[in-house]
Amino acid sequence: MIFVDPLRHPLFIKFIAYFNENQDYFECHEVLEDYWNLVAPRDRAHPLVGYIQSAVALYHWRRGNFRGAAKLFPKAERLLRLTFEDGSPFSDGVDLPAFLRNIRKAADAVEDGLPFVAFPIRVTDSAIRDAVSELVQNGAIPDLTGARLIHKHMLRDRGHILSGNEKRRSSRH
Repeated sequence: MIFVDPLRHPLFIKFIAYFNENQDYFECHEVLEDYWNLVAPRDRAHPLVGYIQSAVALYHWRRGNFRGAAKLFPKAERLLRLTFEDGSPFSDGVDLPAFLRNIRKAADAVEDGLPFVAFPIRVTDSAIRDAVSELVQNGAIPDLTGARLIHKHMLRDRGHILSGNEKRRSSRH
């Protein structure tokens, strides 16, 4: 299936739903990384990387990793600013200027050591809004809270990662 508007892709829709509905920034990263690997693998200057970096920065900030957040917010801001200035289709359907302002405010708050504050991505495309609402109504976006949301990367099954690490270590010997 070909999507004319890249922000109407099901994986971007999921990203918006996770970002706005339950602030599951870890899952935002996961779904957008899948999308990025489909459309522009290894292109570190692709607009999707900016969205991914913004979600990861928020994940770090909420967990109190100010250093990680401070490193990623400017990178996300730079990529997404270029996306907007270049008129990329990856800026259509969302209020990217407002998102950029929120990223800047968040970066400033991180620099000042202030506590985490979530902010949404304002969606300007009704088809994207409707698709996000449908995901939420169908229960596709879990209602996570507390440690299950904040420390998600530590609570997931890492068996496949550990197995791959062990294989790489044994192949070196």
